[in-house]
Amino acid sequence: MRSNKKNYLILLAAILLAPGCILAAEATSKSAATGGYNMLQITLVSLMLILLYFIGMLANTLRVLSEVLKEKFKNDRKANSGVIKTIAGFLLAILPALHALAAEPAVAQATPSPKSIEGIPINDYYAMIGFIIFELLIIFALSIYIKILSKVIKGKYEQEAQQAKIRKKSWFWDDFNAAVPIEKEKDLLLDHNYDGIQELDNSLPPWWKYGFYLTILVGFIYVYRFHVSGDGLSQQEEYAAEMQQGEEDKAAYLAQSANNVDESSVTLLTDGASVGEGKDLFIKNCVACHLADGGGSVGPNLTDEYWLHGGSIQNVFKTIKYGWQDKGMKSWKDDFSPKQIQELASFVKSLKGTKPAVPKAPQGELFIEASAPGAAADTTKQPNTDSTSSKKEVKK
Repeated sequence: MRSNKKNYLILLAAILLAPGCILAAEATSKSAATGGYNMLQITLVSLMLILLYFIGMLANTLRVLSEVLKEKFKNDRKANSGVIKTIAGFLLAILPALHALAAEPAVAQATPSPKSIEGIPINDYYAMIGFIIFELLIIFALSIYIKILSKVIKGKYEQEAQQAKIRKKSWFWDDFNAAVPIEKEKDLLLDHNYDGIQELDNSLPPWWKYGFYLTILVGFIYVYRFHVSGDGLSQQEEYAAEMQQGEEDKAAYLAQSANNVDESSVTLLTDGASVGEGKDLFIKNCVACHLADGGGSVGPNLTDEYWLHGGSIQNVFKTIKYGWQDKGMKSWKDDFSPKQIQELASFVKSLKGTKPAVPKAPQGELFIEASAPGAAADTTKQPNTDSTSSKKEVKK
């Protein structure tokens, strides 16, 4: 098919060149017959041949572009041959004019007394000028076709480049999710048939296989790290570490909760460790006013049942925390944590009923601790009297 098109173009070029060659031969023969050479005639003939040369070059360029266009539009036969057919039709349409131009010099020879221009018969002169103009028109037409084909090919290249760019971006995703199209599943059908359900010999999706390969790799890394190298903790070791961390977190939470205690939420501590901590604080900070055995000196006796500001654990905690500046009792909230104040208050409560060496006389009001659920609130009595007073809040 390609060789036929080439021969077709060569034939058209030969038909185009024939009139020019005839005119050039006639002009040369006439110049020789007159015994000299006319420079104008030689110039026109040379110009005709040069233009014919350029027409051949442009025609060859057009042929090459047509072949490139054919490669770009392989599936469109009309697009492949449309340009060539258009050019061929254009050239065939002008062939009669070319032959008319070539035949005019012969008619001119029959004229008895031809006119001439610069020594050139007028018919020959106009024939050459017309052929030169025609060659220029062909060059112009070929240039337009070449420009059109160049734009078409350039657009095709840009389109292919854009598509290649898109494919380059999506090739990994397409391969990762590759699957057989539904219309081609008939090629994968097996002979197995289960109640009308046919089985396909379809491969697993690439993403599933890659994920499976990844789990194998992770398995090797896991075995090496936790069972070979010893860098990581085994499940038993990790469990023990988490339990230990849980105990530490629990202790930290309890410690933090203990420091959140205040006079409204404080409770009496009776365990030996807490009471012992309170005793240490008492000996280091309170013996100057209450003596080591709690019998009292500057401060009141802490071993009897009489209290200046109430004898409940809440009252004792509040007294230690805020103090009573008018009676010489300082505030210890900046020196002790809430937990320490609770421990100190619990130790003070434990001194009740002990026998100090030199007890100080009772001060304040009698305090009776409520001993059972639902019992009446704390009551107080005046010293050395049996009558009970009405319930009231007492402060220390």
